[in-house]
Amino acid sequence: MPWYWLGTWSLGGEHFGKSDGREVLAMLQQAIHSGFCHFDSALFYAHGRSIDMLSKILKNRRQDLFIVAKGGLSWQGKRVIHRADALTLRQTLHDTLKRLGTDYLDCYQLHWPDPNIPLEESIHTLKALQTEGLIRYWGVANLPADTLTQHIPMHTHIPHQVHFNPLVKSHDILTAGHQQQRCLNCITSPLEQGLLSTFRKTLNDLGKKDFRRKNRLFHNASIQQWRKDLEPLQKQSDVPLEILALLWILSFNTVDAIIPGPRSRQQLLTLMTLTDWMEKLSLHWNQRDDWSKKLEQQVGNTLWKHLNNAPNTV
Repeated sequence: MPWYWLGTWSLGGEHFGKSDGREVLAMLQQAIHSGFCHFDSALFYAHGRSIDMLSKILKNRRQDLFIVAKGGLSWQGKRVIHRADALTLRQTLHDTLKRLGTDYLDCYQLHWPDPNIPLEESIHTLKALQTEGLIRYWGVANLPADTLTQHIPMHTHIPHQVHFNPLVKSHDILTAGHQQQRCLNCITSPLEQGLLSTFRKTLNDLGKKDFRRKNRLFHNASIQQWRKDLEPLQKQSDVPLEILALLWILSFNTVDAIIPGPRSRQQLLTLMTLTDWMEKLSLHWNQRDDWSKKLEQQVGNTLWKHLNNAPNTV
């Protein structure tokens, strides 16, 4: 399933509450046995501990997995800083390879553009790393629409990670990426850090250091009310909330891949039912122009309208 990736941001037990290492490892192993082969990570996540968890599943499986990692963000004490100069991107890659125990990445992406470095310089470094054989492909993330059209060549299909879901409607970025086949749009935070999940937590449930406390959507009263109103509608449909959100995202043919981030086998099991629901609802990947109409018919007009009319925070 090249369009179905697993994210690892939360696996290192930092910023999202404590993480059970044994459970995380069991979840990753189960994901592989269930057919997942694309994994997205970054040395930045949990100060490298997420990468360390990922490294534990690479042994004897490296050729079967597609490993994506990112560079461009660094820690300075407790502060996050943008560093996407050539030296730092190279050093981050080498440190990532060492911790993963591999000599190449399938894809290395610019995590965020560095405001102090021309984007062309960062991209030039990524291309050089590809030429040197340290990475198979290069990509970008979190670029605005106008930057894509200015800096990403046409017909290159560069992977671009985009924040998009019913609450963050980045349609302009997705459209710009698909124009002239510039990008493959890979969706990050499809479940908005749990807000679009049955495992969601409210602010009262989050620890003082939980990163989600800085997510403005957790503080938005209109979104919280929309989320509350969604629950009874979703229960009438029988489709799990996570699956509804992912199907909504995939109903746009400007989306090429989704990257949810389960932390447990229970969460993974729910995500694994996505393909079963696609089959049950007669949704075919190469016919996504019909998805929205079919989904509206199958889950109900009221529910589908509610998803479409979520408060737009972009």
